[in-house]
Amino acid sequence: MAAQVLFNPLAYIDRLTRGGFSPEQARASAEALETAFSESVATKTDVAELKHGTDLLHRDLAEAEARLRLEISQSKNDILRWVFGFNLALIGAVFAIIKFAH
Repeated sequence: MAAQVLFNPLAYIDRLTRGGFSPEQARASAEALETAFSESVATKTDVAELKHGTDLLHRDLAEAEARLRLEISQSKNDILRWVFGFNLALIGAVFAIIKFAH
């Protein structure tokens, strides 16, 4: 679907020719401007597609954040278990050293 811009190429050509442009120059300028307008204006479909894409991106980011939070929580639990086990082993070693030292 082509974007619609309020641009009257005939009036534009007329104004340029009155300003000193040759008819060929004025026509070429009007065609270039009309092409630029049609290629650079977003349509409602373009905006809807962009919104849909950003909605998908937000959903993907929310899912990634949830997975990351779960992984962080699991890593925290693994570290706490490791530290607790290490401390138990360390306490056992200290008691064994004390027992054999006496």
